[in-house]
Amino acid sequence: MPYHLADAKAETHKFLEGPYARVPKEVGCAFAASFLVSPLVSIIDKAIVQEISCVRSLTSSMLGATKEMVLKPKTFFSGLSFRLTFAVYFGTYAVANLSEAALDYIKESDEKTRKFYKVGAASVANVSLLAWRDSIFARAFSGGTPPAKTPVRTVGLFAFRDTVTMGATFWAAPKFCDYLVEEHGWDHHKAEITSALSVPVCAQFLTAPVHIYALDYYNRPVATTGERVQRIKQEMGKVCFARGLRILPAFGIGSYSNNKFRELFIRQPNEELLLSRRITRRITTFKEKMGGKAVATSAKDSRQE
Repeated sequence: MPYHLADAKAETHKFLEGPYARVPKEVGCAFAASFLVSPLVSIIDKAIVQEISCVRSLTSSMLGATKEMVLKPKTFFSGLSFRLTFAVYFGTYAVANLSEAALDYIKESDEKTRKFYKVGAASVANVSLLAWRDSIFARAFSGGTPPAKTPVRTVGLFAFRDTVTMGATFWAAPKFCDYLVEEHGWDHHKAEITSALSVPVCAQFLTAPVHIYALDYYNRPVATTGERVQRIKQEMGKVCFARGLRILPAFGIGSYSNNKFRELFIRQPNEELLLSRRITRRITTFKEKMGGKAVATSAKDSRQE
């Protein structure tokens, strides 16, 4: 089973359901996967904005949001940070799933063509949604009196930042996976997990300075180049760590769970993987065990009589 969204091979799943049955399930799987990853990602991303804007320290913001999630879940899950983050990843996973469903429907089997359309659609969705969300985050969580609009430069830098991340996730990670398998003899399963998690995290060394500059420009549009460089140096370690940490749920746990949900709920040749079959099998096994115990108990009682 693939661990990253870049997998678009026709033979990976071979789902059998038609579009009317499959599309709602694809959307449902995207919804479930997004709900799993959005709490942690929203906490981290809000904390990064507050750290760079000197509103609240990274640690304090994360601890405060985590406490709110545990003690006041209604407030947390109805809050702006979670709702916007959920929208981003729901949109990304849904577009990726529906793109693959459309390619299956038209019976497109060429791997390069499938990957081009699936990765392209998911990347456009993710980059545009994150740029939109982060422009709102900047206004909502930076403190002080925000500008009437998020500057075009800031939004453009957000988009550039996420384009680099998408390139690392969808292009560099699969390439690195192939390199580990072909050049170093790694097991493909281990190589896929390693590349899907490590490559996007390493890319944050490139994107963290861009993110810091984008938010600093929003907060201090007239700062000098020297002042911006100083802010990047000051925040680089914390932001790089935090952005690397957020990659793990977004494109590790999220991608894996999205594909796992699809495997469990969408009919395919190996129907033993379906959740309904697994539940039925476990119930049958449980009944057989209980029946065996009942027979054994009855036989024991007969001997005692």
